[in-house]
Amino acid sequence: MSCPLNLDVRDILRQVQAGNFTAAYNTYRVKAVFPEIVSRICDEPCRAGCVRRELDESVSLRLLERACVEFARVKTVPSYNLPPKTKRIAVIGAGLSGLTCAVKLAAKSYPVTVYEKSGRLGGRMWDLLSPEIFLPAIRSQIDAGNCTVCFETEITSLRDVDHDVVVVATGEGGETFGLLEEMNLLSYGTTRPGAFVIGNLLGTTPVEDIAQGRIAASSVEKYLKVGAMDGMPETFRQTSCAFQMDLSKVKSSTAVVPRDGESYEQEEASAEAGRCLLCDCTVCSDGCELFGSFRKMPKQMVSDAVASLNTKRSAGMVRAMSSCNLCGLCGKICPQGIDMGRFFQDFRVFKHEDGLLPPAFHQFFMSDLRHANEEAYLARTAPDHARADRVFFPGCQLAASDPRHVVLTYHHLLERLPDLGLILGCCGAPAEWAAETALRDEIVERLTAEWERFGRPEFVFACSTCRLQFERYMPEIRGVSLYALLLEVGLPDLATSEVREACVFDPCSSRHDGSAQQSVRRIAEKTGIALTELPWSGEKAQCCGWGGHMAVANPKLAITIGRNRSSAHTLPYITYCANCQEVFSRRGKDSRHVLDIVLGLDKTRYRSPSLGQRRVNRMAAKRTVLKDEWSLDVADEEEVRLEAGPVIIPDELLLRMYDDRILEEDVYRTIEHCETTGSAVYDPSRDVFVGHLRIGVITYWVEYAKSGRGYVLRSVYSHRMEIVER
Repeated sequence: MSCPLNLDVRDILRQVQAGNFTAAYNTYRVKAVFPEIVSRICDEPCRAGCVRRELDESVSLRLLERACVEFARVKTVPSYNLPPKTKRIAVIGAGLSGLTCAVKLAAKSYPVTVYEKSGRLGGRMWDLLSPEIFLPAIRSQIDAGNCTVCFETEITSLRDVDHDVVVVATGEGGETFGLLEEMNLLSYGTTRPGAFVIGNLLGTTPVEDIAQGRIAASSVEKYLKVGAMDGMPETFRQTSCAFQMDLSKVKSSTAVVPRDGESYEQEEASAEAGRCLLCDCTVCSDGCELFGSFRKMPKQMVSDAVASLNTKRSAGMVRAMSSCNLCGLCGKICPQGIDMGRFFQDFRVFKHEDGLLPPAFHQFFMSDLRHANEEAYLARTAPDHARADRVFFPGCQLAASDPRHVVLTYHHLLERLPDLGLILGCCGAPAEWAAETALRDEIVERLTAEWERFGRPEFVFACSTCRLQFERYMPEIRGVSLYALLLEVGLPDLATSEVREACVFDPCSSRHDGSAQQSVRRIAEKTGIALTELPWSGEKAQCCGWGGHMAVANPKLAITIGRNRSSAHTLPYITYCANCQEVFSRRGKDSRHVLDIVLGLDKTRYRSPSLGQRRVNRMAAKRTVLKDEWSLDVADEEEVRLEAGPVIIPDELLLRMYDDRILEEDVYRTIEHCETTGSAVYDPSRDVFVGHLRIGVITYWVEYAKSGRGYVLRSVYSHRMEIVER
């Protein structure tokens, strides 16, 4: 990672090898910004990092860059038809760093004003290159965007600049405006919100000027969208690389020397590019199917995603980013610690702010979150207690999967911890994955208020994802793993299992919860189960395919991941995540939740409930625990309403509805709408009625037959298109 610009060298040289200089130039231009300038002034730090250096000679990249510029047939600056932004940006200084930042932001339709105290563009370029070379390159970029340059305008105080963001790029010895102290040297943000510092004011080379300008442009955009000054880590410069390549079978070859001593001919360039080994690290793709699914490595996905921020035509990239389960495994196993999940999450937030994140990807999960935090919500201190030392927080999915896991676990713990409170609800992770940051913050505020009301107790987490959310957004709240606590207070006498050998499948979020990982293994061993470790477990735990709402955005990838996880070993699985258990059950994998073992429920084979039944289960857990522990009766409204629905849904359709995230309630409402409005169309050839109803952003279609006093569902599907009837 010697290149300050983070050039995609492999793609550039792959194109040059094939003689496709225009394609190589287009890749080069994205990161170089001013390719005509960079290809002449670059000091080639890449030569020190080239793996060929250990064998013979480094690849002559600067000469190849010049060849791309010289032989590209088309070199027009792309423009994007974007609606104008309202946030205004000021850049102080018209050197390379300031201009790079300015043109990058102007390309995204931000109104940018550059203030330059002299009467000319380019800064120190006047000492390095002929103006006949660099001025046209700069001017073409400025003219392509919404950028205004004010010459002979010296800014002496930031109070004189009435803009939403100020980028200070005043050059060596320039005015600092007191911003250098405690600034972030990765994002170039300062302690003053909306103020950034870049360029030779920080002591840079000309190429580093461009790199900092580009990084700052991304940091500025993040600030304008979410108010954070910490930038986008995936754009930060990587100064080292732990990747090593085996050169034992590589043939030695000397670098191609230009015939004229200055620049390559096309054939010479292709020959020198052919010396590149196209070395690459594939650790992240080895652990995650996402990159192979899209046939793109992280660097290319970042480049494509950043480019797509300029345009509304980004559906493909949005789907790719929405296909990430956000588990963070890539960052854990990457030699550089690059967490693509964090980048994908930031991308979702940006697209959500722009109104370009498809709500259909998340509608079901947001509806499910609301159910967990409204009808099924419960927050109570223990019977006869006004405060609590501990609170059991099982999360939103455990009760939905099997209400006994919540009811019996709480009863067992309450017998040993009489002041144990209970909160049934969602931690907000689904809102996070949907980029609904305001809703996530509301949930955080509500849970924090409950914590205060209960007397600041320690939370007992059954779900590692919940624990991770609390650590991120409520770090003041102490937490403990349910499974560690069960070992501490003692397992129920019923704890047993019919399984003698098994693998523990660690949920991906448990990588941050070593206590849960070890405690589950101890519970299994205490009940006589011999354990075999999976290849990907512990700190390398993989996602089952549930996280990040990827199942709607990319159902094929979710199925592939679920199949791969299920087939990782022939032994039965023990897991401690309700979502993992759902995935394995639906794939026919012999598996059980560790609470099945703890509570003596292992004798009955688990069957994944339908989506509607999951909500019934949540309400059943709430009703049962209120009756058993607080002697309170709650009306059985939810269960009666669903069971009373006059619609028969065959099992095979229920399975498909689960995969398509279609609730039974959605079917009932659609049929009811068709019947009350008479909008259904009768197909006599099949003796079915066909109709539709739009609920939220989804249109549901049903085919049903009438049977006695009720209906039989024949088919159901959904899509995002809205049908307008005139």
